[in-house]
Amino acid sequence: MSRAAESSHTQRFFRDFIRISGPYWTGRQGVAALALAMLVVAQVALVIRLNLWTADLFDALERRSTERAMDQIGIFVFIMLGTIATNTAHLMVRRWLQFGWRRWLTARLIGNWMNDARHYQADLIPGDHANPDGRIAEDIRIATEVAIDLASSLFYCALLLVSFVGILWSLSGWSRIAGLDVPGHLVALAFGYAGMGAGIAFYLGRPLVRATDTRQTREAEFRFSLVRAHESGEPIAVARGEPLERERLTTVFETIAQSWRDQSMGLARLMAFSSGYIVLAGVLPILVGTPRFLAGTLSLGRLIQSGQAFQQVTAALSWPVDNLALIAGWRASVERVLLLDEAVRTVALEAARTGKTAMNLDRASTHRLGVRDLWVAAPDGTAMLSNLTLQVEPGDHVLVAGDPEAASALFRVLAGIWPWGRGLVELPADTEMIAFGPWPFLPQGALRQALAFPRLGGERDDPALDAALVSVGLAHLTERLDEAADWGRVLSAAEMQRLSFARIILLRPRWIVLGDATDALDPASADAMLRLVIDELPEAAIILIGRHPGSPELFNRRLTLERAADGEVLLHEVYARRQTAKLPRPRPLSVIDRLREGYGR
Repeated sequence: MSRAAESSHTQRFFRDFIRISGPYWTGRQGVAALALAMLVVAQVALVIRLNLWTADLFDALERRSTERAMDQIGIFVFIMLGTIATNTAHLMVRRWLQFGWRRWLTARLIGNWMNDARHYQADLIPGDHANPDGRIAEDIRIATEVAIDLASSLFYCALLLVSFVGILWSLSGWSRIAGLDVPGHLVALAFGYAGMGAGIAFYLGRPLVRATDTRQTREAEFRFSLVRAHESGEPIAVARGEPLERERLTTVFETIAQSWRDQSMGLARLMAFSSGYIVLAGVLPILVGTPRFLAGTLSLGRLIQSGQAFQQVTAALSWPVDNLALIAGWRASVERVLLLDEAVRTVALEAARTGKTAMNLDRASTHRLGVRDLWVAAPDGTAMLSNLTLQVEPGDHVLVAGDPEAASALFRVLAGIWPWGRGLVELPADTEMIAFGPWPFLPQGALRQALAFPRLGGERDDPALDAALVSVGLAHLTERLDEAADWGRVLSAAEMQRLSFARIILLRPRWIVLGDATDALDPASADAMLRLVIDELPEAAIILIGRHPGSPELFNRRLTLERAADGEVLLHEVYARRQTAKLPRPRPLSVIDRLREGYGR
């Protein structure tokens, strides 16, 4: 990738991150951010004051002045109290901003994702936006918390560098090198020392990074093997396959051993260097300044002060190296959040299309349900169903069968969750219509809430709930109306479909759209459920799309669907967008990856 393309992608990365998260920093959040910056300034000021105090203390000790030494002890108490107060306030303000930003961004992303079926539609388009749960729960946390940590520490190190370079320059004085008087030799030494440390860390870190990546891969393979064994528990037990699985798991675990040894050796090498690097940083400027001290041109206090200032400068210069891994992890999490947001915005944009080349939904309160000149496309823009016109009047009972994929697409169109296609779709108001697929949505909580959804369970008295359950053959659940559970897991597939019909009886809609909603029932039960709805709601329109194991004689109209020819592009703009999404995506801030390849810190 060219430098221009890399720069453009990096700019887009930051622009998109600011677009989705920047609006948080208004009002009191902006004031709190300014307060955090002022606290960082106070922290640096206290570090500078401590450095000056060190010089004054050792100068007093050098003169053996008890009075001045006692004065410095009193000053130190104030510096210590100020440091405690400032660091505590910085921690509280920083954490308040971190969680507040995370809460705001989480609410915003969930609000966009869990809206108008975008969470469902986004899963159907290509792109790196899988596992939205991890992106929302973990990546948003990292993106917000680490961003503030990095910004705060970078600001701190920048102030530290500017301040202590000046102090170190003034303490350096003039040194005679090769017959020339050179100013600021300790500053040059600090920059050279930090550069040398970075170079050696780069050399020592390369094997460590590779070993760490290998170990993470082996650990992931071991976790996958454990998950696979857990999910296949029954087949393994039936086949008495435990010895084979036990041997396989042991073998997979042993692959971690070599990468663990390689990582340990890399850590040992880097630890040996880092230990010496840190210790030498505190002593080197003192050794360099000792001749001036012995010559009487540098006081003991200034000698010790120069050592502290040298350490502060080298620590500030080491910020990029020390934070490479953190920046790489932050970048990856931000990109994962942006990719999910991009997928949600993409399907929202496609659902908002209007005109002759779009699927136009008329959601007015009408007396009919149907489609006119409807073409349905797959999520990639290719045609699935072509030129369909269907009108359903009150009291109609319509069975739509034929190609399973075409039938599923038509059900999703009538359910209002499929935006890909063109034509007119007339839908009644949501309050007058109910749609069920093979598995109804059963919210966690009490059974009465799952039964009466989307209305509150408290709006229906127990006799009505009991009667609905009894009518569909679920009398055994009447005693469990107040039991809280994940009913989607507790009930069998047949019980869930019966519960769907109980909900229909309870809510009494005028329009009923069913997609494979009886396929888990035996033929007699499937017919019994439909007869129940027809008897209870004689004016309601019923359209069942897909498989029905019972008799087709219950329907007064039947329609057979055929899938459109494979490969025909119906939505050219959508098709082009999908092809682009399949191309390899360049990573922003790729320089971080290149640098991290050489640093194990």
